[in-house]
Amino acid sequence: MKLKNISNILKSNGFVNIELDNIIESKYVLKRSGGNLSQYLFSFFDKNNKEWSLISDLSIASVKKYIQSKTDKKTKWFYSGDAYKKQDKSNKSPIVKQTGFEIFGISKNKNKDDSEIIQTSIKLFRKSNYTKCKLNISNIEIFNVLVDKTSLPNRWREKIKRHFSREEYFEELLKKLSDDKDINPKIVEIDKNRADKLRKANLNKIYSGRTLSDILERFDLKNYKDVRNKSYKRDIKILREYLKILCPINNAPTILNNFFKKHNLNIFITKDYFPIKKNKINNIKVLFSPNINRSIEYYTGMTFNITVNKKKKDIIFISGGRFDKLVSDLSNKNIPAVGAAINSDIL
Repeated sequence: MKLKNISNILKSNGFVNIELDNIIESKYVLKRSGGNLSQYLFSFFDKNNKEWSLISDLSIASVKKYIQSKTDKKTKWFYSGDAYKKQDKSNKSPIVKQTGFEIFGISKNKNKDDSEIIQTSIKLFRKSNYTKCKLNISNIEIFNVLVDKTSLPNRWREKIKRHFSREEYFEELLKKLSDDKDINPKIVEIDKNRADKLRKANLNKIYSGRTLSDILERFDLKNYKDVRNKSYKRDIKILREYLKILCPINNAPTILNNFFKKHNLNIFITKDYFPIKKNKINNIKVLFSPNINRSIEYYTGMTFNITVNKKKKDIIFISGGRFDKLVSDLSNKNIPAVGAAINSDIL
């Protein structure tokens, strides 16, 4: 499938081609990643000591361009270019070709915009050399609400939601919360006594970049205000069970509601919750699968991917989702955004 064909399909669906900057101020990338991306950025300082980075994800550049346009009107863009990211276990090259298409702006119906992105993705698939695929749909909001319904201390709930995209670390968190081996009452009491002595010291003194006052405040949160003093095996089991659910999209509301009822959780999914409701669109199977697109940390709502079979392996052809929070992180404006990117490596 040639880039020209992709461009023609997107233009015929109302998307406008845009050019994106290759560099961005590092603070915009680090602000939304919490610093997790710093080790992968190609960065440099200008003569004014301002730090810049090569674009590591074109969606960030697209969001920045939309913010600079100073509008909140519905806008449909597509772009193609190179993103740059230092190599890790998951990427073979520091240069990643990325073709994406996105819808920004105030919308009367987010579900309709979500559906438009998915339907456009299906049109692109139909023009490819592949004949069969699976359309997997999920919504990160369900997982976040589920986590909030557990009996976990609040700081651990936030930690689990924040690190959902980091699968290895996420798994470490769940294992840790499944038992109480790291909780030693004797050591806790010793630490509390030490903390009481430190309260009499200079609270403005800096330790590893943090004031003693900040350190003690964090200590009090862990040991007095938001304490983890037991195993949360039942809660972790519920989270693991949820992530294993896989079913036709039409059955998803019923299956999910039965799951929540079984575990006495006050959560309800309506029949019109998902943007696609049919189990099959011609030769495309449509499934609910909560364990998809987890490597993208800025998704906030609906997520989806289209997978094709290549050499007896399921490979992602297109993936995307809703990323409202990315816009608010970079601009402090509550503007909806949804989009998708094509896996250029398999075209």
